[in-house]
Amino acid sequence: MSIIVQKFGGTSVGSASNIKRMASRVIEEKNKGNEVVVVVSAMGDTTDTLTRLASEVSLQPQKREMDMLLSTGEQVTIALLSMALQEKGSKSISFTGGQAGIHTDSVHGNAKIKTIDSKPILRELDAGKIVVVAGFQGVTDEGYISTLGRGGSDTTAAALAAQLGAERCDIYTDVDGVYTSDPRYIKKAAKISSLTYDDMLNLAARGAGVLHPRSVKHAKKHGIPMVVRSSLTKERGTFINHSSKRSDRYPVIGIVFQGERTSITISGLADFSREQSAISSVLATRNIECDFFKSTQEIELTLLLQHGDLQESLELISEKKEQLKFDRFTTEKDLAKVAVIGSNIRTHPVIQGKAARELAAARIDFKLIEDSPGSVTAAVKQRDMHRAAELLHTAFGLDVPEMRKVVAIH
Repeated sequence: MSIIVQKFGGTSVGSASNIKRMASRVIEEKNKGNEVVVVVSAMGDTTDTLTRLASEVSLQPQKREMDMLLSTGEQVTIALLSMALQEKGSKSISFTGGQAGIHTDSVHGNAKIKTIDSKPILRELDAGKIVVVAGFQGVTDEGYISTLGRGGSDTTAAALAAQLGAERCDIYTDVDGVYTSDPRYIKKAAKISSLTYDDMLNLAARGAGVLHPRSVKHAKKHGIPMVVRSSLTKERGTFINHSSKRSDRYPVIGIVFQGERTSITISGLADFSREQSAISSVLATRNIECDFFKSTQEIELTLLLQHGDLQESLELISEKKEQLKFDRFTTEKDLAKVAVIGSNIRTHPVIQGKAARELAAARIDFKLIEDSPGSVTAAVKQRDMHRAAELLHTAFGLDVPEMRKVVAIH
């Protein structure tokens, strides 16, 4: 028997009726002769509701206590889904992240998985049960509940699939696959039939919200195929593995964007390259990720990061001021980033120039970020994010009929 890991996002399990419907999807897979492990998120907007509750009782709640609070959302879902499966005649058991053997580091609010003890899950699978696991959470060496940060349920699913040697990991969401851009805002975005791990990682790391980058890294490392598919339809979805059917004639595969970004500009650096490396190392101690760009005079280094990471990042940088050797820093809010994603973009130098010209012609203020071989990224004002994304999607031919035939499923 093969093991299939299924992950259902918050909208997929956002109501009792949705949970019953997803239970039927799970049983369909079980009836094919597979062993099934299901990972679920909190119902609908539960996490946002709990976060608002915390803000009503504390101006700055401790991250450990936030983990205790937010982890309850997934625990509600696992119990309800397990009940629904049992009601439909299937044997099932629910596990919290800790009960499923997921051990993390101690970075509350943005923990990383260290190890997984799969024995509890395997024992229940051997007993013929469907195992339902709370996504987004684990337990630290001290026995404290931890959470994995935004998109953490994807990471839970992929990590479990890797540990269990699953045949594949199915990610059920409210869209029917991975698109050339977010179809909610870019109306001419096209669905992509298949992607390599590296292409998906580039898309996810730069802002494609359909999968978390850590989940793709787990899948790539262990060669676990992933499928992003709709929880509402039976369409094929997007397959992610080592190979892709995408045409190499089109180096650009997508335009992604992320809002709610804040910049920290550090001035008076003694050694630009050394300080950038040192800052990256300092932020990495708290699993904080950022993008870098520099001024033309190369006397300033600017970090672009999630707004929620601003306060902690400032504290970490301030604590290391003597070590980092800088004069001062300033911040700017209401920013976003827009990225052109492709394969080996550095071998196509015209792409960066074209992106810059298109943004400038549209009178969109931007700064190009020091980036990877697979992307060209610009920091823009939050208000310009969607306009910039749509502009670049058109400029790089992603919404013309010829391109849609290459990337879309028929």
